[in-house]
Amino acid sequence: MAQTEKKAGLLRRTSSSKKPLKEKVLLMYEDIFTKEDPTKSNPRFWDELFLMKVNLEHLEGKLEALDGDEVVKIRDNINSLFHHCVQALAEEHQIKVVNALQVTDNISQNTILEYVMINSIFEAILQILSDVSSRARHGYDAVVLLALLVNYRKYESVNPYIVKLSIVDDEPTLDGMGRVIHHALAEYNRQYKEKEEENQGGFFSTLTSMVGSMFIADADEKLSVQTNEAILLALYEAVHLNRNFITVLAQSHPEIDIATAPAVPIPASPTTPLGTTPPSLDMMNNPELPLDPNLQTSNLLITFLKYSSIVMQDTKDEHRLNSARLFLIILTCIAEDQYADAFLHDDNMNFRVNLHRMPMRHRKKAVDKSIPSRPLVCAVLDLMVEFIVTHMMKEFPMDLYVRCVQIIHKLICYQKKCRVRIHYTWRELWSALINLLKFLLSNETSLLSKHNIFQLALQVVNLFNMFITYGDTFLPTPSSYDELYYEIIRMHQVFDNLYCMVLRVSANAGPWKEPASKVTQALVNARAIINHFNPKIESYATVNHISQLSEDQVLEVVRTNYDTLTLKLQDGLDQFERYSEQPREAGFFKELVRSISLNVRKNVSLSTMSQDILLKEFSSIS
Repeated sequence: MAQTEKKAGLLRRTSSSKKPLKEKVLLMYEDIFTKEDPTKSNPRFWDELFLMKVNLEHLEGKLEALDGDEVVKIRDNINSLFHHCVQALAEEHQIKVVNALQVTDNISQNTILEYVMINSIFEAILQILSDVSSRARHGYDAVVLLALLVNYRKYESVNPYIVKLSIVDDEPTLDGMGRVIHHALAEYNRQYKEKEEENQGGFFSTLTSMVGSMFIADADEKLSVQTNEAILLALYEAVHLNRNFITVLAQSHPEIDIATAPAVPIPASPTTPLGTTPPSLDMMNNPELPLDPNLQTSNLLITFLKYSSIVMQDTKDEHRLNSARLFLIILTCIAEDQYADAFLHDDNMNFRVNLHRMPMRHRKKAVDKSIPSRPLVCAVLDLMVEFIVTHMMKEFPMDLYVRCVQIIHKLICYQKKCRVRIHYTWRELWSALINLLKFLLSNETSLLSKHNIFQLALQVVNLFNMFITYGDTFLPTPSSYDELYYEIIRMHQVFDNLYCMVLRVSANAGPWKEPASKVTQALVNARAIINHFNPKIESYATVNHISQLSEDQVLEVVRTNYDTLTLKLQDGLDQFERYSEQPREAGFFKELVRSISLNVRKNVSLSTMSQDILLKEFSSIS
């Protein structure tokens, strides 16, 4: 018995001195990082791997330990890993699916992407986009993949995909990318229109008309369609990085009703030279354009504007807020581009753009046929006015308003510089801007606790200064200039109250002293107009024994008293800071890409919520 105990003791000591056995999954990872094909020794290697719980920490550690040469040596195995991950997503076995989806939420922490940075797949993506048949099958995924690759560690190191995308000048490729984006946005617009039509008529419509706007919020919820930030990100990267893509935005083609069109792959468009002339001239010389003047034409920019008019309605939802911010950033880039501005303002290229307008009690819904055919800049301005009018609310989206006013300013700077006179209803813009100032004044206390309202107020006042100082160079008629003065005089109380407010704030020490004093200085011309014309209007009324003057009578007083008005020429009104992604927007794009990555994984192959929950529970088991 003593001998048995001694033997048992020896056995215990021997077993305790052994190294702990490695998990099988770790051994299989090591097989991947050898030069040999792991299926030679185990034909079921990949099937078994995807049935085991992923050890991300170990896998990432192995990848991070490799240098460039070592990555190249095992490229076949890494390719196989990617290939089998994609294959596993189509498996019925849900454990394989969830294991195949194990990437971090932050793509910049996905070390396996270093491999595709060294061994570029950029050319392969372009090939998919330039070929009609491959684009029909894989175009959407290719565009989203490219957008994500462009954002991989873009602020930390040189990303080859950024450099390569910026210099693409192959027309079929750029056109293919534009067609994929256009189709995705048009499909969203179609789905929204279908839901909108479903909700028209019947009991719901009758009830809404009976009780006013009480149910508008509920109606909008019923009409909500999932936003597509991934495709917007792809559009942003193309517009921001590649100037040649601007011509793709403007390529015209007959507008097809996607709801009734046959489901066939989108064919490649006729070639349009990517020359150094503005895109509008390129298209005017393109013999492929339809000659029928009654046939409505469309392009990617129009579809984008329609899409934006839908998603910007409800900015309380995080995804729609991101989409609204992104579409304003895209419009900012477009408004700064000389070629894009030339197309937007081309009076020979007119379009009828049916933007979605938020339901409001005090206005009727515009009928499609009543929308005039105008240069596209009018649709952009309409969209900005619509945003200004419909988002003055408690949860005030200050950032979006600043961007919106900046876009208007950049467009007006172009008009002033090139002396372009567009026939636009400027009074709608002036009225919207004055009402915005009125809103800022009415909510001064609550807004100042969260925002610098003086920055926005200064932008709005300086827009009026642009019209006052340079309006004669870009307003369509002399009477338009008269109408500007009429609006300022008619709404003088808003300007007077704003002056009193900023004078009060700038008189006190505090964080708002300097920004408020800038607004005080900027108001000098608006106040000069008010103080000059109001006494003359009162005198005219007294002499002619009129208690209240009509608009025509006020305009007559204005026209006859311009000569004695003294205005101050203000410097820098037509200057603006050009858009720069870094550092101001870096945080936004990091979070946006993380959200897109999460959404892509969420929508891959997980058919029900119960499966999703089950798989999450499985993946958390150690």
